[in-house]
Amino acid sequence: MRRIWVTSDLHIGHNKEFVYKERGFQSIEEHDSALLSNWNELVSPDDVVYVLGDVMLKKDLEDEEFSYALNILKQLNGELIIFRGNHDSESKLKKYETCENVIKAGEAACYLKYPAVKGYQFYLSHYPTLVAHERLKPVRTALINLYGHTHQKEHFYKEHPYMYCVCLDAHEMKPVLLDDIIEEVKDKRIAYEENIL
Repeated sequence: MRRIWVTSDLHIGHNKEFVYKERGFQSIEEHDSALLSNWNELVSPDDVVYVLGDVMLKKDLEDEEFSYALNILKQLNGELIIFRGNHDSESKLKKYETCENVIKAGEAACYLKYPAVKGYQFYLSHYPTLVAHERLKPVRTALINLYGHTHQKEHFYKEHPYMYCVCLDAHEMKPVLLDDIIEEVKDKRIAYEENIL
């Protein structure tokens, strides 16, 4: 059965200590190897993966480091739909689309209804986006923001149950299954309602 995954902030080949050391690695190569291994253990080739920006950092698209990062991207299982993050230029997005596993690259955000029969609604974006006020609609009729960018370790933005972080930093260097996000959001909403009543 085809599954849907969400993730962000891969930072493939981003050879800066504040990226790979913060994630528990001694080098960017070790970081990228773990990302590739974790990803392909979970994601099947026919699954869909929404990548919410910041795939890699390199500015020179013709050098060896960019080729290295693009080669890692090509090896990731699934059909990838890549959103534009603050490190994803127009020229990079075009290069991403040359990879056979990348279906589309470049949207800033999108609305996703999943699954259609159950009616869960998501707003996917690189940046966290406030989609609900303090008094919350039921989960099935709410708009839930899935976002990246922050590199936070917590799953929720300031404990808001309808703002869920999919950064690799928050999920042990792994993409997150959309069905698992739904269950976590349901639990968080109950806890949130109990605290504000």
